[in-house]
Parts: sequence; C-alpha cells; structure tokens
Amino acid sequence: MLYDRTQSLSRAELDLIHQASMKVLAQSGIRFADDETIDTFKSHGFKVEGHQVYFTEAQVEKALETAPDRFRFHARDPKKSIWIGRHDFALAPTYGPPFIVEADGTHKAGTLADYEKAVKLVQTSPVIDFHAFRYLAPSDVPATTSYLDMVRAALVLSDKPLMGSTDGKIGADNTMRILGLVFGDKYLDDHPVTMGLINPLSPLSYSSEMASAILGFARRRQPVIIHNMIMAGVSGPIQLPSLMALINAEVLGGIVLAQLVSPGTPVVYGSNSCPIFMKTAGAEIGSPQSLWIFSATTQLARYYSLPCRTGGSLTDSHLPDAQAMAEGALTLTWTLRNGANLVLHAFGQIGCFIGISFEKWIMDEEICGYMRDMPKQYPVTPETIDVSSIIDAGSGGSYITRKETAKYCRGAFYKHKLFNKYDHAGWKKEGALDMVTKSQRIIEERIGNYTMPDMDPALVKDIDALVEKIRANHP
Repeated sequence: MLYDRTQSLSRAELDLIHQASMKVLAQSGIRFADDETIDTFKSHGFKVEGHQVYFTEAQVEKALETAPDRFRFHARDPKKSIWIGRHDFALAPTYGPPFIVEADGTHKAGTLADYEKAVKLVQTSPVIDFHAFRYLAPSDVPATTSYLDMVRAALVLSDKPLMGSTDGKIGADNTMRILGLVFGDKYLDDHPVTMGLINPLSPLSYSSEMASAILGFARRRQPVIIHNMIMAGVSGPIQLPSLMALINAEVLGGIVLAQLVSPGTPVVYGSNSCPIFMKTAGAEIGSPQSLWIFSATTQLARYYSLPCRTGGSLTDSHLPDAQAMAEGALTLTWTLRNGANLVLHAFGQIGCFIGISFEKWIMDEEICGYMRDMPKQYPVTPETIDVSSIIDAGSGGSYITRKETAKYCRGAFYKHKLFNKYDHAGWKKEGALDMVTKSQRIIEERIGNYTMPDMDPALVKDIDALVEKIRANHP
C-alpha cells in the first residue's frame, strides 16, 4: 500500500463535502451543451430545463453502483497491459501543452516529428506505463485532423496502452474506428484499450465536445477520466472546502452520464484544481494548497470506491531548473503517497501546462524510478539477517570483498541513470556534465537506439489507409 493518508479528511468531513455537492447538483445542476446528452438524461428520468440537468442523490448513487473500482488497461503487447485502481498506480507524460520548451525557456511550435519523438521516448522508458496522447499540437499537419496522426503514431510506434481523442463525437468515433481495426470490434467492446480525458467547463458546465466524447467512449465501454482544473478564486470558490464541493459535483455529473450510457463503463475520478497566484490571477499549480486539493481528491475517489487521477510532476517554472525539480518531486511524491492510481503529467510538464520539456521529461523519469523503488519490500527473516557474516567480519571489518556482497550487489540497490553519484574527481572524469546536458545525451541515445515494435506491415498499411480515408472525408 503506497498511500499513507497524509492530511486525511475524516469520514464526517467527506460526508459534508458529499452532501454539499448533492445540494449543488439538485439545486443548481450542470449545463450540458450537447443535445444528444440532454436526450440521454431525459430518457433516464432526470429533471432537465433546457440544457440544465438536475441530479438527485439517489440517481447519483445508482450510477456509482455500476462503476468499477479497478480495471485492466490493455496494450497491444499484452505483457504491457496495466491495472488501474485500488492500490495500483500508472504513470504517463504530460497532456495538452501548446509548446515545446527548450532548455533556455524558449517556446517553439512542435511538429509531427516531435510528437513521434515523444512516442519513442514512452516506448523506450522503463517507468512510463502508457501514452498520454496529446503531448503537443503538431503545427505541420492540419489541426482538425491532427488527432488521427497522434493515434496512428501511438499505435504503430509503440505497443504500450494509449489514450485516444476526445475531440467531440467525431474524434471519439474515429478513435474507435482505428482501434477496432487493430484490436477487432468485438475485443474493443469487451476490453478497455484506450481512455478519454474529459474536462468540464468550470463552473458547472460541459461543452458539447466533452459531453459527446463521453457518449462516444461509453458506448464502446472504453474508460473516461472525468477531470477538472478549477482555479480557486477565479472559476471556483477561494475556500478550499467549498472548492472541493464544486470539484466533486462536476466530476460526479460526468461519471453519472457515462454510467447512464453504458453501466459498468470504467471511469476515473480526477482533479488537478489549484489556487491562483494573486498577483496575476493565473493558476499556481506548484503550491502547498494544490497538494491539499490532490490529497482531498484521492480521498473523495476512495469515498466513492473509484480509481483516481490527480497530480503529477507539476511546476510553474519555465525552465528545467531547481524550481522545476523541487516542485515536481514534491507534487509527484505527495500524489502517489496519497493513493492516486493514474498520474498524467508525470514526465515533462513545465510552465503550468504551457509546454513540454524533453529535458525535464528525463529528469522526471529518474524521480519516477525512485518512486517505483520506494514501495519495495525487504522481508525480515532469519535468512535475510545474516548474523554469521556480521560476526565473521567483526569489529572494524570490511564487507566490500565478502562473497555475500558479490552475490547481491547487482540487484541490491536502485540503479541511477541520471543523477550523479560519483565523487568530485569521478564527476569530472565523466565529463562534469550538468543535468540538462546529461538529459539531452540520454534523449539522443534513446532515440538513436529506438526500434519499432512488431506489427504486421499489412496492418500498418491498413491503418494508414483508414487514417487517410477519414481525413479525406473529415468535416
């Protein structure tokens, strides 16, 4: 068990947040801009006024009864499938940044080649579990159909699980068409092979694109992450308990919709909400208050017996510098110790979501390697307490040449790939490199040694043909 209930809310406090959210859902309701979504609520007996939907506590509880607390996220390579929920956790890179951020803080537009570079880094990483889909917006392909290139790249260049497009009904449906070609339509309906990230339009609204994407994913019983990022004091209350009531109401509204469409569809409860920086009224993701929100989010997810997504290696810094690493390590550690099951932005997030930094990506991999190793158990048994060797070495003895040390040395401790562990002379002998330079060299080596995972060449051609057919007929 990784989480340790840091800053635990009592059952009574969680009940108060729940009841406040129920009042919000019953009296204010949530606006869903999509007509088909409104028809779905009406057909299930929900009170609807125009595009405003009102929820009773009984309706919410009935929907929650069918939502699983854990599910298997299937990869093209079955050995790379993962579990989401309960005590499991899975890590993925950042999602949605408009820019690539260079080591000196310069912003540049990304290309499809940059996107494919990110996919290859995922494939070659020992600590990244799945693809976060929208690593950047490729500027050299049409914006309206770029999601097709992203889905294609993640499928062909990697065999790890992947997230799909939630660009409205069209993006969701076309994601399912491509995945159906690869996995088979019957398999798709019975196995989660993709996930969609759904963001409410805070406060208390869902855009037509997001609402229709829930319908598209849920109809194929593919998981959705219902996740908001409310800024306390701008798009939500400044008092954090009030903020949690709003967060909870919005997330529950989306979860209920997914269960109405197809009971049993896996859903992930999530929030990366944060306070504002009072001098600019902009988001301040690297703050102690963000950590409290992440902790409360994981506790509410457990309250409803749902998998949770929150946190990441989050920073407001615009450089892969000490601030970026300090904030990132704190938020990532706090996130996992509080029990999050699914973590986007675990690698490469910079500038409060404005960009992706490949250098920070590599630094984050080192931190996530630590996090993977931290829960490792060391059984205390008569066999693992080697009293005879301690007695034999005696006072002032050395263990470096003992046969036990030689036997266990290769796998005893965590193997660092980035952080320096040499003394000063050894560090100079290795080139006296800083973290950014070492990260850049690791990237070059990983991309240079990348090999595409096995896929039938005929299937690759079929995927490309389908992508071009969809593109040619795209609205």
